[in-house]
Amino acid sequence: MSVEGGQASAAGGSDSGTTTCAEIFSAFLAVDPFEADAHSLPAACLEKLAAAASVSIGAAEFASAVDAVDPLASFREKFHVPLHTDGKETVYMCGNSLGLEPKATSGVINGELNKWARVGVKGHFEGDIPWATCEELLPDLAKDIVGAEDPKLEIAFTNSLTTNLHLLMTAFYRPSGQRNKILIEAAAFPSDRYAASSHILSRGLNPAECLIEATVSDDVRPTTENYAVLPTERIIELIDRNADTLALVMLSGLQYITGQFFDIEHITKHVQDINASRKDEDKIRIGWDLAHAVGNVPLKMHDWGADFAAFCTYKYLNSGAGCLAGLFVHSKHAHRGMAEMPRLAGWWGVPIAERFKMAQEFKCAPGAPSFVCSNCPPMLVACVKPSLEVFQAAGGVARLRRKSLLLTGYLEMMLQTNRLVVPAAFEDGNRGVEIVTPSDPLARGCQLSLRVVSPEGAKPMTMHQLNASLDARGVIADEREPDVIRIAPTPLYNSFGDVYRFVRILQDCLRLDSK
Repeated sequence: MSVEGGQASAAGGSDSGTTTCAEIFSAFLAVDPFEADAHSLPAACLEKLAAAASVSIGAAEFASAVDAVDPLASFREKFHVPLHTDGKETVYMCGNSLGLEPKATSGVINGELNKWARVGVKGHFEGDIPWATCEELLPDLAKDIVGAEDPKLEIAFTNSLTTNLHLLMTAFYRPSGQRNKILIEAAAFPSDRYAASSHILSRGLNPAECLIEATVSDDVRPTTENYAVLPTERIIELIDRNADTLALVMLSGLQYITGQFFDIEHITKHVQDINASRKDEDKIRIGWDLAHAVGNVPLKMHDWGADFAAFCTYKYLNSGAGCLAGLFVHSKHAHRGMAEMPRLAGWWGVPIAERFKMAQEFKCAPGAPSFVCSNCPPMLVACVKPSLEVFQAAGGVARLRRKSLLLTGYLEMMLQTNRLVVPAAFEDGNRGVEIVTPSDPLARGCQLSLRVVSPEGAKPMTMHQLNASLDARGVIADEREPDVIRIAPTPLYNSFGDVYRFVRILQDCLRLDSK
């Protein structure tokens, strides 16, 4: 079947009353991701799409047919896609590290620069982004992305991610007596470990005694090389074992190296159940680093009852490198003052109505805004706002998540059907990859983490060599020590055609005679 024929079959109706590709795709997107079950997972949908288009999933025509009916495909045009040296668009699979630039962003930034030139200090109270209150434009746009109930009470945009973790841990890590430990995953992003260790040290304690690093078993040492998918049951086991000495549980929402989506709801509820019979000062607090989760997977941080969370905006939220970060504080803590919950304070943590009275005594704004110390850079708000508006226009994370399930499911199927995953790759006499990320689509986000392996007797290929080979052929991915290539088809701007191209290029790179 020709590509053109595949597109026609996908987009058009049918006299026989059979379901079209467009209807299948739209129905899949409409499913609530919080209620998704085995009957609405990607593999079955991809097979239905292939049958409706009368092409095999492995054919180029399949990718063309599905892209032709994707109702979210037009959002790619809202982003700048980097070009390869041949002048063609790259296969950009790096949204897990840095999202693409929305085309609207430069206009918004220039508008603020022009306002500064035109009115100077009056820009604090004029225009679409009044600088004095600019950060207040963002929480409503992020409400469904984070899963807040009252966004202006529970979400604040300020600083960078690790700085926000420090601010939050100052308030929520309150060691007392034997209850002084922090639980993190052993393969946590290094900055999280540094932050947790520094808070332990700052309280006069020893990280070697007070930092618990979760590994898959007690026999596995917490080293950089020993990353692995961490079962929820193992995390629960460690919480239970240390329940009398834990002060804080702080985990990644989505693990940066394996791509595992932790069961935030279940783990948080388990901590809440332990806390149910405890006095407030004896409760275990639980917080989440949502760097790789926000904008990637659906979240309900308020409903799940997390005490706090921190997130960046430059990955799946496409705000630009090192841009403004955000924090979430559950509304149950909204009216706890400095005496009850001491925190680091600054004048921007005072209610807006009181802020410019220049009072001597610090007065907490309710909720998350009380953790903001200084005024927010309006140029960074100008970077975040356009991308959040694109999310809103696309139907939010819930709808994007459904497309993401299809894209990453398609990537996994293509790797397998093209025999690029070991041991099948070895049987064909080629290098191959191991998929580090969970196979359960609901236990991962966009990302598949791949480890390149070579057959016995063949010259090994390092992750650096594979990434360089991909880059030379027009694929932008990223690598993470010790040996992982991360591939993240992102639903706002990646296509099924991108996935098809990536797999064909990877296949070429893995040949033993490849350079």
